[in-house]
Amino acid sequence: MVGPRVYTVEEAQELVPIFEEAFGKLDGLRSRLSDVKIKLTALEMIWGSRVNDKDCPDHTEGVHHIEELKALEEQFNTVLADLAAHGVTVKDIESGLVDVYHVRDGHLVNLCWKRGEDEIVAWHHVDTGFAERQEL
Repeated sequence: MVGPRVYTVEEAQELVPIFEEAFGKLDGLRSRLSDVKIKLTALEMIWGSRVNDKDCPDHTEGVHHIEELKALEEQFNTVLADLAAHGVTVKDIESGLVDVYHVRDGHLVNLCWKRGEDEIVAWHHVDTGFAERQEL
């Protein structure tokens, strides 16, 4: 059985552009998801469950928004899956916080990156989190 991907600091540093790109995509998708949800909510406020009836004047628009919502959610999940495929654990989507495994002094730890940092500058034990991170 293969264990989790463990990175050297240098290997993890090479992921920073991937992190930035992924969180940029997630930001755009989150914004679009919010817009579509607002539109769906408005239709539901106007029509109630009748929006699901084919004879409702806004039924087609509602169906379009539902399809768009599903497609956006799929894209969102694909970005997260791509990060996971790199062995990345996303800790907080909104702030852009990720961990990757690393061995430090013979112990498995997490290298910790937060959006806005030009490089990975911190680590923490696997059983702690961001609040306990320490400088490399």
